[in-house]
Amino acid sequence: MPGHLRGKLRLLGMCGCLVGVVLLAGCLDQNNPGGPVRAIISAEPRQGRAPLEVTFDAGASYDANGSITDWLWEFDDGTGIIAGRELRHTFDNPGEYSVTLRVVGESGVGRTSTTVRALNTPPVASFSFYPRDPFQDETVTFDGSDSYDPDPAGRVVRWMWDFGDGGTGEGEFVEHVFTLPGDHTVRLTVEDEEGEQATTSRTVTVDDCARGRCGR
Repeated sequence: MPGHLRGKLRLLGMCGCLVGVVLLAGCLDQNNPGGPVRAIISAEPRQGRAPLEVTFDAGASYDANGSITDWLWEFDDGTGIIAGRELRHTFDNPGEYSVTLRVVGESGVGRTSTTVRALNTPPVASFSFYPRDPFQDETVTFDGSDSYDPDPAGRVVRWMWDFGDGGTGEGEFVEHVFTLPGDHTVRLTVEDEEGEQATTSRTVTVDDCARGRCGR
């Protein structure tokens, strides 16, 4: 830690207002817009799909009686305190994050906060089936395991099937028997842990059993 910052931390500790090792808060914080030290956050974008990369700039912050020497950020996502006047930070998981900036100047410490919203990304639905050329009354196995959630910590929690002949099913792997020949549009809808859904469909062509062609 730079010597000038250690000095300011000691000063805050003498005021009896230092919480933790590097938490600059308490008696020298200037939350009042009229105070001598102003912390100002510029963030772009403030909302978007996770993983969301946000550019932060504290360059507009100022000390009316001197200069700003340190800029300390807390991102509310477990990454700890990061120093820097300008930086980029990625919020990997969906959620609403309170971002706090503390600036250290010759007159004390200024603090402000803003909110960043990382939105959930919908899942992706995908499936395969076997056999690819089923006969009527033959069991067809459907596999939805290729579906996925793009969010780093996300997952698909539900698979819902519509077989296009009045039949439905639920589960990552299901079996279905088509009793009538012809083209059937099979739809798979998947849902992630945030409740967002995605749907895909494929055509299953079912052959009839005329003239002894049924079976393998």
